[in-house]
Amino acid sequence: HSLHSGLEKVRAIEESYSARERRVLRLWLRLVRTSRRVESDVSAQMHRTFGVRFVRFDILSQLYRAPENALSIGDLGASLLTPSGNISALLDRMEADGLVRRVADPDDRRRYLIRLTEKGLESFAEMARANAQWVSGAFAAIDDETLDRLHDELGSIDDV
Repeated sequence: HSLHSGLEKVRAIEESYSARERRVLRLWLRLVRTSRRVESDVSAQMHRTFGVRFVRFDILSQLYRAPENALSIGDLGASLLTPSGNISALLDRMEADGLVRRVADPDDRRRYLIRLTEKGLESFAEMARANAQWVSGAFAAIDDETLDRLHDELGSIDDV
């Protein structure tokens, strides 16, 4: 009986939503589901093709875009598109693979920065080309004008 009354409360809450709230919630759910699906598909392709998890590509990508190809661990972790789990252990493995190296922070000797190596840059370039093709494929059904409009419209959320 309490389950039934709980469901009635939820229905009452949902019925109190305005038409705008319903539209926004529907769009938000679509965005989340689509983002997760594309991320999952690209991540699976990354693993099949290069034998790495997407987070490794994400780290290389963030370092590539950073000034002097280097970031503190905190800034790197905050900039990642995907949750990294134990970023220190992952960076240890990437350093052992020669993709990144830890260097002293010139502004604070107690800290260090993670810097992209030449090998890391080459690895990123190879993965970036494939990633661009996979993501483009995921959006193949959407014409360029609509892509630009969606980009601009979604960007307005950041401006709020």
